Amino acid sequence: MATDLLPPQAPVDANPATRSGSLVVLYDGDCGVCRETVRRLRRWDHESRFEFVPLGVAVASGRPLLERLAAEGHLGDAVHVVDEATGRVVSGGHAALAILDALPGGWLLRPWAAIPATAAAADVVYRVAARHRDRVAWLTGIRDDVSCPVTTVAAHEDRPVR
Repeated sequence: MATDLLPPQAPVDANPATRSGSLVVLYDGDCGVCRETVRRLRRWDHESRFEFVPLGVAVASGRPLLERLAAEGHLGDAVHVVDEATGRVVSGGHAALAILDALPGGWLLRPWAAIPATAAAADVVYRVAARHRDRVAWLTGIRDDVSCPVTTVAAHEDRPVR
């Protein structure tokens, strides 16, 4: 499937108030680190801005956009945030910024996130953390369930999916 690529600094929709519906967070349901991160995000998501969907569920979700993304075959390399209303998808560090922006108090980060270097730095930090998720898990208190089948993290960009 052909995918149009946008510049990496293109935000999801920086203002959560203008989004219709929740953002879909696609994550690896087989990864202990991912599951624990989602558990913590659910606690912080007081306004229900996120819908958390394991990658295995996205494949047969009956939702055309999620199924098309799953058919592309690269979802397992990072967390993804999908805005089904606009078709915008961000991955890796860009997804982390989109998640932070939608959390309570996230608006404080919006001016910094608009700087192109911030998105690039977020991707670098995400890739390093993903490569060392066992250490990140230990540092964050996830000591019993750190298994994660992801072995590499590809470059991530914003992209609309049609």
